[in-house]
Amino acid sequence: MGRLRLMAAGDIWLQTGGGRHPFGEVGHILRDKDLLFGNLETTLSKTGERARKHHVLSSPPDTARYLVDAGFDILSVANNHSTDLGAEGLRNTLHALESRGILPIGASASPDRRGPVILERNGVTIGFAGYTTGRIAVSGDARVNRLVEEEVLSDIEALAGRCDHIAISLHWGTEMACYPSPRQIGLAHRLIDAGATLILGHHPHTMQAVERYRGGLIAYSLGMFQFDPHWPHNLSPVGFILSVDLQKGGVIGEFEVIPIIVDDDFVPRPGEGTEGENIRAFITGISRPVAEGGITWARWFEEIAPAYMKMNLESYRYRICRDGPLPLLEMGVWLCTPFCLKCYTGLIRRSLRPVLLWGRRAPGKDPGG
Repeated sequence: MGRLRLMAAGDIWLQTGGGRHPFGEVGHILRDKDLLFGNLETTLSKTGERARKHHVLSSPPDTARYLVDAGFDILSVANNHSTDLGAEGLRNTLHALESRGILPIGASASPDRRGPVILERNGVTIGFAGYTTGRIAVSGDARVNRLVEEEVLSDIEALAGRCDHIAISLHWGTEMACYPSPRQIGLAHRLIDAGATLILGHHPHTMQAVERYRGGLIAYSLGMFQFDPHWPHNLSPVGFILSVDLQKGGVIGEFEVIPIIVDDDFVPRPGEGTEGENIRAFITGISRPVAEGGITWARWFEEIAPAYMKMNLESYRYRICRDGPLPLLEMGVWLCTPFCLKCYTGLIRRSLRPVLLWGRRAPGKDPGG
């Protein structure tokens, strides 16, 4: 047969309103796959040490049955919520998946880093490995793979020659940002140059560019899939499923962006008609400047500054109310960091954007606003 259809989805919580099935509205779409990948943005545990953070995400272990119903084969657990209930919660999550025949990547219930895995369908083999950015606090008897370029390159080298395709799952980027940073774009290109075929990104809770690069395919952020559309770090209730046809010899055939819209019960449904066309047009619009090399640092800070500053000020406000004056001092230091200073410049440039863009307002359909 020589063809493998991979479907990849974004962030998954498994909580819903009204007792609804998390994937009941999109199950018919997901059946058209050979492998189904997603990012599990929750622990599957009732016990464990609760992290001292603003948003702690957990779901009962038996909600993993919904993942089985939907047909998920492999899930990344390398993200900033995988240890929300500590090492015990992470171990319970891994057990809940593995005991139901779902393969987790990106974390292990031991001090050893979880290495890549290889799956085969229809005579086509694909290797998977997962990583996350951010601070992950776990004890010595559990580990989450950090996004360290040298380690990712080492895993790609270990997979090279053993499989037809290499898929790298990256939990990365800036929340509420519609564009990857120049640093992300450069890293993604280097990983493809090193032998990866697919980059499957998530974390920003927004859709980002899909780019073909030197025979590889990069989805910088798949957006949310089954998640709270009113989450403070969400810009809109839309996302997409990426469907890619993979052939032997590392050849990527056609790919499709399948729009989804998440309702108030956290349940995704297909984006059809005009709604679906608008989502596809949005992705095309934000993908173009990435493919053309138009995302400079100056432009990126213009795009991300409002959301980044709002999100972090909200987080500090929560910590100040909870812990007193120490986070207030930390916030004062943060406001003076080089990153924040560049955000201030971006905010100024953004406010002057109609003037900077040759004296006229940016087009109304510009995703950057």
